[in-house]
Amino acid sequence: MKKILVLSTGGTIEMLRNNSGLTIDSASAVDVSSIKALPETNISIRKYLSLPSPHITPEIMADIAKELRRLEISGEFDGVVVTHGTDTLEETAFMADIHLEGTLPVVFTAAMRSSSELGVDGPRNIRSAVRVACTEARNPGVTVVLNDEIHAAGRVTKTCTSNISSFDSPGYGPLGFVDDDRVIYHRLPVWRMNLPRGPLVLETRVGLVRTAAGFGHDVIDFLTESGYRGIVVEAFGRGNVHPDTADAIGRAVTSGVLVIITSRCHEGRVLGIYSYPGGGVDLKKRGILSAGDMAGNKIRLFLMACIGGGLEKEQIRKSLSSL
Repeated sequence: MKKILVLSTGGTIEMLRNNSGLTIDSASAVDVSSIKALPETNISIRKYLSLPSPHITPEIMADIAKELRRLEISGEFDGVVVTHGTDTLEETAFMADIHLEGTLPVVFTAAMRSSSELGVDGPRNIRSAVRVACTEARNPGVTVVLNDEIHAAGRVTKTCTSNISSFDSPGYGPLGFVDDDRVIYHRLPVWRMNLPRGPLVLETRVGLVRTAAGFGHDVIDFLTESGYRGIVVEAFGRGNVHPDTADAIGRAVTSGVLVIITSRCHEGRVLGIYSYPGGGVDLKKRGILSAGDMAGNKIRLFLMACIGGGLEKEQIRKSLSSL
């Protein structure tokens, strides 16, 4: 018998409709009817939080990751399924992925539709997630399962505001699928980002700036002057910015701020190939770090944990060098 824990944290999957709209209240709970009769499983259900996912802060994400790490160390369960709201699921799953060792299968799932709507997807998603948590696989890390697809926490993102097939891994695709009779993996991640072993401590003064035409430099200056210790910049294309933004990045680096460059594009790495002012070559000379093809929202969490854990710039650069 596989011992599986369903850890609920809130989100649409446990919301009910009242006169004003969907909400979470004291009566809210995850519908687990779809998993009660799964063969060869012993299911436990625990409510950890009950929050809409936009209310989940990095500190709460870290608390969830620490609880999962505690469960991983304890060996109490053979797998854990975390139910979560969709808006910040990808970030909480990533936080857990970089903190856990990978000895406990952890699967995040959610619902795009509440139980008050037609075509509710939550019960099937939970069932699929439990089946993935029960499946032996070579340490895929934390996974995300919705719409019968299995995605790596480091790559998955929400792509649509409402569609049940919203979750995707642009440029990579799913790791596999849950079919009616079994779980099928087509590939496994060849790498995972990991934090050094030790307490998970976050530096909250880390910002995320998305560039736009003629926009970005003043926000970077504001964050620098406000005492932020790190800034992730979602730059254009290969990792290029306007000269004014490049100057602001230079001022930030000179002030001791760690600046990481990623792209606002959905696919592809940032790479220093343009030497004009604000190009990738110029930014590298100014002392930035490169995040390869990682999403800005996830690299921000990684940087928060790195700075909070006391890592120096060169240690962080080394961690990012494989991206």
